[in-house]
Amino acid sequence: MRVSLPGNLSEMMTISLTGFMGCGKSSTGRALAGRLGARFVDLDAEIVARDGRIIPEIFRDGGEPAFRAVEQETLQAVLDEADAAAVPTVLALGGGTLTVSAARDLLLARTQCVFLRTRLETIRQRLGDADASRPLFADADALYARRAPIYAQAPFAVDTDGKTPDEVAEEIVTILLP
Repeated sequence: MRVSLPGNLSEMMTISLTGFMGCGKSSTGRALAGRLGARFVDLDAEIVARDGRIIPEIFRDGGEPAFRAVEQETLQAVLDEADAAAVPTVLALGGGTLTVSAARDLLLARTQCVFLRTRLETIRQRLGDADASRPLFADADALYARRAPIYAQAPFAVDTDGKTPDEVAEEIVTILLP
């Protein structure tokens, strides 16, 4: 079911989805964008498209600091483009985007940020224990524990365990457009 955004929200709303890797940001983002008639942007895919390297290559070439710099630059550009186009946008963030204070400040100020809260057990079931495309997953337990309080700073949260991306998208619509 497609939902119409009320008034000026349709011209300027950007919804960002945050949460740990494997929580469903991309699949939920696509479902939400379809439901709202909004543009969908996957930040990781956008980084690859703009930088010309896949994420593991960026990590290999410069470590996490280099990746976060590229991520911040891409995030700023995506948000500026969304504002300039005045079209509703759903933005699926990378799992660590919100951990960088500059990115977090930007997202909390310029988007409706929704935390897709997912138990680590569920994430392990979705991803398995090793995923070469996710350079930081090897230390998932400690990383999850460190990031959970940061994700919780998002003003909205939806539990995703046992739900399809469409069900999560519907819940987000209900929360943001009561």
